[in-house]
Amino acid sequence: MASNSKSSNDIPAYVFEFAPVVHLFSGEQFWPCDMAEHLEHVTPHLNYTPISASPSDCNISSLNKLNQYNGGRSVYLMSNDNVEERPDWLGGEKNIPISQDESFHQLPGGQQSQQQPIKPGKRGRVSGGRSDAPAVLVIVDKGDGIVDAFWFFFYSYNLGNKVFNIRFGNHIGDWEHSLVRFHNGKPQKVFVSEHYFGQAYTYDAVEKIGKRPVIYSAVGTHAMYATPGFQPYILPFGVLHDQTNRGPLWDPALNTLSYTYNYSSDILLPSTRNPTAATEWFYFNGHWGDKYYPLSDARQAEIQAFGKEESLSRKVHGSVRYKKLVAKREES
Repeated sequence: MASNSKSSNDIPAYVFEFAPVVHLFSGEQFWPCDMAEHLEHVTPHLNYTPISASPSDCNISSLNKLNQYNGGRSVYLMSNDNVEERPDWLGGEKNIPISQDESFHQLPGGQQSQQQPIKPGKRGRVSGGRSDAPAVLVIVDKGDGIVDAFWFFFYSYNLGNKVFNIRFGNHIGDWEHSLVRFHNGKPQKVFVSEHYFGQAYTYDAVEKIGKRPVIYSAVGTHAMYATPGFQPYILPFGVLHDQTNRGPLWDPALNTLSYTYNYSSDILLPSTRNPTAATEWFYFNGHWGDKYYPLSDARQAEIQAFGKEESLSRKVHGSVRYKKLVAKREES
């Protein structure tokens, strides 16, 4: 780790000094979630067949045991509830960030913009600040003074966008991330994940609150962007697009599970901030949600006319471990 660390699993102070803050969308329905709570509502399946595993194998301290089934890659953590009925745990409304004092945004070019006050949610909680859903911080030391701070955000449900009034991309278990790259303790770049790709910016180019980068989480899909507004992707003419705005302000640094990762040895260690934090979940090779529903399933009615099965599971294993933790030093 960097020279100012006391041990290999310390988190340098500068990581929190320059930690990103996240504007969730004001009209969001599926808020940040706690991965440990998520696991209480799913059952491991090998494709569509329930696995006769011990219930204790489906928690963050033993999830890697499911890799014994076909290496884990055909294991799906399928919901115990019908997701179309929108059970409370899926929406994570209790994790809407708790209000703090109003903040001032430092926009590119030095201009300041005061955060707009947000109305209370259904349960009377005002947005902005700490969420009960912990973010996951993974520090990767790349050598030569380069340190990558990966901030991971978990949502129990991803609501896909509509194309010609047909919604595509719904899935259970959604990992998103941002990266702040440091060189000798100074922030150099900020990366935000957007679906299967993302964008990298210089630290100086992004909006900030004080020293901290401001990023935006799109409604439903939770794809991350550096600006608020209309965010077209993949298809021309904005047919497929995300939307972001200055909704509830989430400070992930206020509730974080933090780790260090050695990519050469593939060893994840809990940091000294939370020395007993579980690491087994990190090594799970499977999917954090359901396998796609067959076309015969009534929940596929919207797209049956297209003769296509809609995917309800990420096919990149849905795991933090597969999010470019070993990216080359010249990349972001």
